[in-house]
Amino acid sequence: MVVFLVTISSLLELWAFNKTAKAAESSVNVSTTEVIEDTFISSQNPSTSYSISQYLVTGKHSNFGTTRSFLKFKLPSLPDNAVITSAKLSLYQYYNTTNQVSIDIRPVNSSWNASTLTWNNRPIVGSSISNKTVQQPGWYDFYMTDLVKSWYNGASNYGISVQFRDETQSTKIFYSNDHLKYDDLKPKLTITYSVPGDMSKEYRAFWVDMFHDGAKTPNQVDQLIKDAQNNNVNTIFLQVRRRGDAYYLNSVEPKTEDPYLQDGYDPLADLIQKAHSANPKIQVHAWFAMMPIWNKSTPPKDPNHIFNAHGMTQSSENNWLSKTYTGSYVNGSDYVIDPGQPDAVNYTRDVIMRVVRNYDVDGIHMDLVRYMGEDWGYNDISVERYNKAYKKSGLPQPSDPTWKQWRRDQVSNMVRKIYTSVQRVKPSVTVSAATIAWGDGPKTKDDWNQSSTMNSALQDWQSWLEEGAIDIAVPMNYFREYDSNQQAYYEHWLEWEKNHQGKRMTLSGVGIYLNSIQESLSQIKKAQAPSSTGKQLGGISLYSYAVTNKDGTSNTEFYSVLSSPTTYSQEPVFSTKISAPELPWKISPSKGHLSGSLNGSDHELVTITGPEVRQTYSDGSGDFQAIDLTPGGYTIEVNGKSGQVTIEAGKVSTITLE
Repeated sequence: MVVFLVTISSLLELWAFNKTAKAAESSVNVSTTEVIEDTFISSQNPSTSYSISQYLVTGKHSNFGTTRSFLKFKLPSLPDNAVITSAKLSLYQYYNTTNQVSIDIRPVNSSWNASTLTWNNRPIVGSSISNKTVQQPGWYDFYMTDLVKSWYNGASNYGISVQFRDETQSTKIFYSNDHLKYDDLKPKLTITYSVPGDMSKEYRAFWVDMFHDGAKTPNQVDQLIKDAQNNNVNTIFLQVRRRGDAYYLNSVEPKTEDPYLQDGYDPLADLIQKAHSANPKIQVHAWFAMMPIWNKSTPPKDPNHIFNAHGMTQSSENNWLSKTYTGSYVNGSDYVIDPGQPDAVNYTRDVIMRVVRNYDVDGIHMDLVRYMGEDWGYNDISVERYNKAYKKSGLPQPSDPTWKQWRRDQVSNMVRKIYTSVQRVKPSVTVSAATIAWGDGPKTKDDWNQSSTMNSALQDWQSWLEEGAIDIAVPMNYFREYDSNQQAYYEHWLEWEKNHQGKRMTLSGVGIYLNSIQESLSQIKKAQAPSSTGKQLGGISLYSYAVTNKDGTSNTEFYSVLSSPTTYSQEPVFSTKISAPELPWKISPSKGHLSGSLNGSDHELVTITGPEVRQTYSDGSGDFQAIDLTPGGYTIEVNGKSGQVTIEAGKVSTITLE
C-alpha cells in the first residue's frame, strides 16, 4: 500500500472562511491509503517475479544482472474541476554506495501485473519524462506532473518504470511498497492541485514606495488603483514615512520636503477611500521606515524634525541616534534611531498610533526595524542600560554574544510594544514587518541562529512569528533568478519560510526589480507552490510598483502578465480576482494580550502566572508585554510586588505595578 499525500493548495481551508481554521503553520494534507503495485525485473533471472521483494532494484547487479523497477498507482479521486499543479514520485534510496548515476522515469505504454511481471514479458516503455542524479541514501523526488495530468484526462495509466540511463553502472536500491520495517520510507506520490470554484485567498501586494512616483497626486493614485484592479492585486503597502517625515496630513511628524507631493494632498486618505470602494476591496497598509530618519548632508528645514530635535547635536540624554562601535553616525547616507533608546521607541510607536487612530488602514507595515549591522547600536543610553543590567562597564565588543542578544531584544521589545498598542486600539488592524533574508536560506535552527539576519541585522523575526508579535512577516527575498547561487538561496529561504510560520503568516517579498519579467514570474510561482511538507505561504508582495524589472521593459507590460496569458506564460500568477485572506486569530480570537508598566523600572524580571506561566523583562521605559495568553486570571509579580489582571480573548488587558 502507499499513502497518497494529496496537498490541496487552497488557502480557503488554511485560512478563516472557516473560523475554526488553524493559523499559517497548518497545511492541508489529505492522506488516503490506495493500492500500489511495484516490482523489479532481472535480466539474469528473466522468468522470475520479484513482486513481493522489499526492494526496488535498478542498474547492474552482481546477482541479478540488469535490473529495472516498475510502479503503478491507483489514483485518488479529485474534484471534477481540480487543476493539478504538480505531481512527484518520492523514492527512498537506501543502498550506501558512492557512485553517481542518472535515473530516468519512463511512462509504461502497455499493461502489466506486478505478480507476473518478469524480464521476459516486460512491457513497452516510453522516453524519459523525469530524471535525477542519485548517489547517497535519502529521498529523491521525480516530478511527473504532465504524465499524471494525462492519466486524469483519460490516458491509460500503466504506471512508470525506473531505470538507469546507463545500465552498465552499479546498482541503486530503493525501498518498495512491500518493505516490512519502514512504512514511512515507502514510495509516495504527492499530487498538488487547486479547485477554481474554491479559489484560494492569498495576499497579492505591491510595495508602493515614495522615492518614486506612484501615489503623490490624485491621478497617480487613480492609476495605482486601476493597475491593482486590472491585475488582481488586492493589497497595497503604501510608504507613508520615508525618513522621519509624513506623506499624510494628520501626523505627529512634519510634512515631507518632497517637492513632487501635491500641496495639501493626503495620499493615504485618498488611497484608502478609493481602494476600499473597489470591488473586491483593496487593502491599504501604511508602510513606515522605522529606524532611518534622515539621509541628506543638510539637516531638515523643520526644527521639530526628529533629526534636529534628537540628533547628534543634542546632549547624550536627548540624542536618539544609533552609532557604530567607532562612533560613526552615518550608515551609507542614512541616520538611524537606536531601538535601545527608550524615548526613540516610544516616539516611533506614537507616530504609528496617530495613523491607526485617524485613518481607516487595514494594516501597518514596519520596514527597517533592525540594526544596520553588527557594529551598530552604540547609542550612549543603550550602552548605559546594558552595562547596568549586566554589571559591566565600557563599550562591549560588537561580537559579544550577550550584547548581540541585548540588541535583538531591543528590536523585539519595540515590535512587541507596537503590536499590543495597535491591538488595544484597533484589534482588526494587521501588523506586519518587512524582514531580512540575507545570504543562503537556513535549513535548520542552527543555520538560522548563525544567519546574517540574526547576527548582523540582529532581527529575530522568527521569534516574532512564534510568539505572535506580528501578524505577517514579509521576508525581502531579493535574489537574482539568473544567478545560480542566488536562485538556490531564494529557494532555500522559501522552504524555510513556508515551514516556519509559527502562530502567524508569512508572505514572500519578491524583488522583481532585480529580475526580468520571466524570472519574476518564475519566482512568484515558486513562492505560491507548497513546500516539501505541503505548507504554503499566505501570498506575495512585489518590490516594487515603480520598478518592475531589470531590463527597462515598461511597467505596463509587467503588470499585464500577472493576470492574463501572454507569451511569457500561459498560466498567469494572479489569474482571477480574490480578496486578501482573513486571519483566524483576528476574526475569531482565542487568546488575549497583556500590556503592563513598572513606572520606569528597566530590565526587571516579570513573572506572569495563571492558566499559563510566562516570564519577560521590562524595557527601557519600564513597560512589558505578553502576547497570546490563554484567557483567565493572572498574577503579575516583580521584585516582591504583585497584581492581578484578567485576560480576555481578542483584547489587550493592562496593569500598572507601582
